[in-house]
Amino acid sequence: MSRAVMGCWSLIIFQLMFVLYDTVYAPVAMPVTENLAVMLRLYVCTALAILVVVLKSEVCRPVGGEALLVATLWGVIGLAAWLAVRENHLRCFLELYALGVVPLVGIVLMQLRFVSALVLSAGGMAIVISVALGVTMSYAHMDFAIVFVFMAFCLFSLIASFRIEFSARHAYLMTSIDQLRLQDVESRNAELQEMACLDPLTQLYNRRHLIEVLKQHHGDAQQAKSGVSASHPAPPLPCLALMMMDVDHFKAFNDHYGHVAGDNCLYQIAQALQETLDREKGAGIAGVLEGKEAALASVVRFGGEEFTALVAVRDLEHARSLAEAMRYAIKSLKLPHRESELGVVTLSVGLCVIPLSRLLEGEGMEDEMTRDMAVETLLSRWVDQADKGLYRAKRHGRNRTCVQRGNGNGKVRAQASDDLCDGLDDERQAAQQGERQNAQHDEPKAELPDHRPPMGGAGLS
Repeated sequence: MSRAVMGCWSLIIFQLMFVLYDTVYAPVAMPVTENLAVMLRLYVCTALAILVVVLKSEVCRPVGGEALLVATLWGVIGLAAWLAVRENHLRCFLELYALGVVPLVGIVLMQLRFVSALVLSAGGMAIVISVALGVTMSYAHMDFAIVFVFMAFCLFSLIASFRIEFSARHAYLMTSIDQLRLQDVESRNAELQEMACLDPLTQLYNRRHLIEVLKQHHGDAQQAKSGVSASHPAPPLPCLALMMMDVDHFKAFNDHYGHVAGDNCLYQIAQALQETLDREKGAGIAGVLEGKEAALASVVRFGGEEFTALVAVRDLEHARSLAEAMRYAIKSLKLPHRESELGVVTLSVGLCVIPLSRLLEGEGMEDEMTRDMAVETLLSRWVDQADKGLYRAKRHGRNRTCVQRGNGNGKVRAQASDDLCDGLDDERQAAQQGERQNAQHDEPKAELPDHRPPMGGAGLS
């Protein structure tokens, strides 16, 4: 449309030059207002100015706009030809030589598509030929010269139009190919990034994913701190619960059942943990949290038989209930474990609960890399605290959840062991007694059915 507007202004200048030409060579006794050629050309300039306004209003679609431009250019050619031959005078016939400028403006300056340019040239040639052959010229073969000059203008303009359109289409195709290649590279990079953050055995995210989750929580904390408006303040900041979960006596499990069974056991535990967390997010303990906080919760394989979960919770009791639900889900699988006191695979959980506002410690640092390092440092501190809770759970008999309370800076407050650890001691003692009565140390190694997917790789058992 901008090129069409530029072409219309060029045609207006072209018509004004003819007005000047007709005014200079008009008879002295004839007023300008009585000069028909001058008045008609001024009317054409007015019509072209109106067309500029129409084109700028963008009411014309590209195809409709080109048809309107072609019709306008035909009208300019026809009017100029008629005005040139209405007086049987040499100076009027000489104006016909300048008609080739009209298709030149339309094809080159307006950059009409090649098909539209071809239609414009054919129509213009028909108009010029009919005028040249229908009027007796002052000189012999002058009609042929006029048609030849107009045809030369059209021919060279069509060649330029073809090359311009060919270059534009070629550039469009090359740009599309580059975009497709870029999309393919981005897709492959995303797949590689996903593979780098995915554990091949359990199909869970690995510890790298924890950093990304924590960064997203950091963004949520910033939004919650700023609030939406004075009339709609931000809700209270939730807490973050970091759970370190370890399979009890897993080395003994591998020694007794074999590493293949150990990998299968880890896969089933991983699926049970993630399903429990998803279920609690949807309609249970964690279901009270909505939005990004609940969506970010996922179980991560931290290494070997250790699993981690970083979840936004309301308070300590909320986090403890969620950890107990996940611990009980593993016990409910009833995976046989001859070397365990309960005779089944169990889980010990170390829990550390930190206010989400601790994530804003690194705020105010302009360097993004510095903020990332601050987030990673905080995560290391929290993992260390949750690890201490996990060691307490191991020391207190396993198959339990122990809370390690701290302020997020690595400073831990001393708490009584009975208040911090949850477990089912009576069940453990009953199972211990039954195990001692039914122990058969010479029985062959049992084999667990393989529930791993075909793509599961070897685990870090």
